[in-house]
Amino acid sequence: MNQKLKKKIMAILSKRLVFSLLALATMTLAMNAQEVVSKKLAKTYPFTDIGEFNIENKYGNINIYGWNKEELSITMNISVQHKKKEDAQEVLRRIKPILRHTENYVSVTYEIEEESSGFFTQLFEKANPFDTDKSTIKVDYKIYLPVKAELDITNKFGDVFIEGWQGELKSQIEHGDMWLNDNLNKATISIEYGEVKARNLNYGTIEVKNGAFDMQDAKSLHIVSDGSEIEVQNTSALEIHSNKDEINLTEVGSMYGTLRFTNLHLNRLVSYADLNLRVADLKVDHIIKPDGQMNIEQESSEVSINISGFAHNFNAVLEEGLVRLPKTFEGVKSTMLDKGKKLREINASYGNNGKGEINIKGSKGIVLLKEL
Repeated sequence: MNQKLKKKIMAILSKRLVFSLLALATMTLAMNAQEVVSKKLAKTYPFTDIGEFNIENKYGNINIYGWNKEELSITMNISVQHKKKEDAQEVLRRIKPILRHTENYVSVTYEIEEESSGFFTQLFEKANPFDTDKSTIKVDYKIYLPVKAELDITNKFGDVFIEGWQGELKSQIEHGDMWLNDNLNKATISIEYGEVKARNLNYGTIEVKNGAFDMQDAKSLHIVSDGSEIEVQNTSALEIHSNKDEINLTEVGSMYGTLRFTNLHLNRLVSYADLNLRVADLKVDHIIKPDGQMNIEQESSEVSINISGFAHNFNAVLEEGLVRLPKTFEGVKSTMLDKGKKLREINASYGNNGKGEINIKGSKGIVLLKEL
């Protein structure tokens, strides 16, 4: 076979391969083609700053905006996607918005009506079954409400965005994220498998499970977290109960709580900390106030504290633990309290006329005081 004939055959085969791939892609697109149908609901109610708005949603996003009008505006967009248009229309027909309102209260949610359960309908469904789960349902909201009105949100499988609103917030979010772009006075937030990003908050109660919480500034925070990432830039007071988390704190005025299997890095502690650690890592870069105090009870944990510039008295009572102090410590005294348990007490001082305190007790673990 000559070279020209070979090239011609290869060109023909290449073209056939391209056409085959195009045909296959076209068939795949046709098979995966989805029909989309939708409907829209818009409602407006008289509403003031003393009102409370409750919204429960699933499979969609909620956008909320504060405004100066004394009214509540609700826009609800519902869409259904399915391979068959008639099936999509049937599911859309069965999605029923539910709105309730009184003088100072409005709530909105939706339900999916059950299909008819008559004898002939059941017979038809057995011959031609249709599963609602094969449809993609999406319910999105756009809400405008007075700036100081109360807000109660429950949303699953969707995001929540809040802007220009500064009232009291209660929220429960699952499999979605939340953005808070303004200063809030009080918030109670529960999030699971999602992330909260917030700016400024006066008082917050936060519960995070398998998610993330990112906060700029807060006066007082109470955080319960499990398997999550926590970032807080600045808070005056923090209570934290953590399990299997990664926590980064820039500056905390005072804090207390428990850490279990958690890594916590604190850049600046202003005045006071009281923490209970179990198989945890705690790192503190700076203690600011001369009379600052740290009380730590730990089990099988590592505690690392930079004590440069912080004159203080150090006391530790540890069973089988390791303590390392810089040579600049004075009056170092180690007393064996129980030889069998290897329980000992260590006392020392750092700096001149130290008003600060570091008190550590527990079992095993490593305590490292450093000059950095």
